[in-house]
Amino acid sequence: MFIISEISPQFHGQVEIAEQMILQSKMAGANAIKVQLYTETQFGAERAYLSMPFEQLKRLKNFADQLNIPLFATPFTFERLDWCMELNLPYMKVAARMHKESPDLVEAIMSKNLPTFVSIPSDYDTNLVKKYNHATYLFCVVKYPTRTDEFEMPDFKNSIFTGISDHTLGNSGALFAAAHGAKVLEKHFTLRHSFQFETEKAHLGAMTAEDLALIKNTAQEFETIRKTLNLS
Repeated sequence: MFIISEISPQFHGQVEIAEQMILQSKMAGANAIKVQLYTETQFGAERAYLSMPFEQLKRLKNFADQLNIPLFATPFTFERLDWCMELNLPYMKVAARMHKESPDLVEAIMSKNLPTFVSIPSDYDTNLVKKYNHATYLFCVVKYPTRTDEFEMPDFKNSIFTGISDHTLGNSGALFAAAHGAKVLEKHFTLRHSFQFETEKAHLGAMTAEDLALIKNTAQEFETIRKTLNLS
């Protein structure tokens, strides 16, 4: 399973904490790191401290490069899309909310022809989503956090979805998806769940380094079992 460790917005706006998250994610087996790029007022002034300036993004990209783990981003503005291109980020990300809120930006992101992870809300008609060969589609329940009784999952064999963007409390959602054929998991990462703030809600549904290692190892075991049973 290809695991994307999403470190925004759980880094408190502090680059040193973000670097610690990148290092722990790498050591625990993540395949890539993802951040979110938005303006200081785009999602409320109370979240201004979580807005990542260009120089901070550049520093984190260089740090991730030194650890040999790719770092990429969800750009929520055209200017921040330009940042991604200037820094030669290896992947792109389209957030679930962007299909309705900023379709022009989605088109611009997809026009770059980079490998792109595209989250689609669980209640959104996939027929409305333009399909691209360079896209990997992720099923997403847009709720921070998602309770286990609210978890949803597509049929990975008979849909456009390759994996999930998971906000479920604990590891059960990620593991259930892995057991049923998900090849990609995007999940928020946290150093500890006690970091919870109203402006950083993703902490509760996030994975720690220990969680990430468990998901990674168990997903590999599921893959072995599925191959043995000819279910892959």
